[in-house]
Amino acid sequence: MKVTSLKIYRYSLPFKSPVLIHGRNQLRLREGIILFLTLDNQWQGFGEIAPLKGFDDREIEAYVKNLKEFKKSFTLQELPDESNELFKMIDSFQLIPEVRFGVEAVVYNAIALKLQKPLSYLWATSPSSAIMVNGLLQEEEPLKEAVNDLLLKGFQSIKVKAGGKVKEDITRVNEVLALVNNRARIHLDVNQRWSYDDALYFASAIEPKQIEYIEEPFKEVEKIPEFFHKTGITVALDESLLSEGDKVVKIREGVKAWVLKPTLLGGIRKTLAMADEAKKSGIQIVVSSLFESGIGLFSLIHLTAAIGGNCRAGIDTLKYFEKDLLKEPCVAQEGKMTARLKPLSEGDIRFESLNQV
Repeated sequence: MKVTSLKIYRYSLPFKSPVLIHGRNQLRLREGIILFLTLDNQWQGFGEIAPLKGFDDREIEAYVKNLKEFKKSFTLQELPDESNELFKMIDSFQLIPEVRFGVEAVVYNAIALKLQKPLSYLWATSPSSAIMVNGLLQEEEPLKEAVNDLLLKGFQSIKVKAGGKVKEDITRVNEVLALVNNRARIHLDVNQRWSYDDALYFASAIEPKQIEYIEEPFKEVEKIPEFFHKTGITVALDESLLSEGDKVVKIREGVKAWVLKPTLLGGIRKTLAMADEAKKSGIQIVVSSLFESGIGLFSLIHLTAAIGGNCRAGIDTLKYFEKDLLKEPCVAQEGKMTARLKPLSEGDIRFESLNQV
């Protein structure tokens, strides 16, 4: 198996209105990189590298440079047909986590096309045909209009982004609960912007049974079991899985879910390994996007489908874009997205929105 070509493209997609990241960075444009791989002159694959400011301080040029260094060596080699050997070879390259996700995705997508299999079947024998998606409510969205839209689209679970000021967050959550009126589950994403005392105060002001869980309420992860005992509210881990490593994955009491971002974790295989570990402990998995375009979401949808079980996807993000890179964007219906059986091909991509580098 040989690499016929590996093309690198950049994109810049406008948001409908500025998107607030971690309560700090307002983004008007989403910049990223698309990989287009051809194997043996016929098998094509697409992958996405979508670093997001607020999570990483590197400029986009650093990712392009890392890719070009990888491309220089990767395209000179005969690739092993055996999957494990192929990815061992890829592991020998020093890749930035976001780049590793894109590289793994582009290779897997090309292999899926070669084998004439849906992408999810490379990772599971009986993947789901459709996945449950969490509706997203950003912190500055007008509540009534946004909540009604999510309910109309059939979302059964809604993620509410907190602003970080606990009293304002309590008011907002109560408004959301009133609008939802038990028609969907609610969980809150705080991004560690509360203190531990803030979290206790929130729990005292809200009926705990109305909140499915709180994502990263505070930085002191060692206090999660204590918080759960005092409030009865479970927690989901997200950024602490990256920053705290082995320390946090050992915490089980009071932890309901792990939010896995393959872009930041460093790839599909790392995400699958963490999902297996979570399943063994009865921890729910949420595969989450980082405002990727539809090309990146295509891989995330199939990854969620392969994990299966009660795995959900936090990928309700395309609605914030003016346009997508796919001619037929991934759209949620009745709170679900379908894992398309057909692999991506050139005809699915809006190449007019891409610039080769």
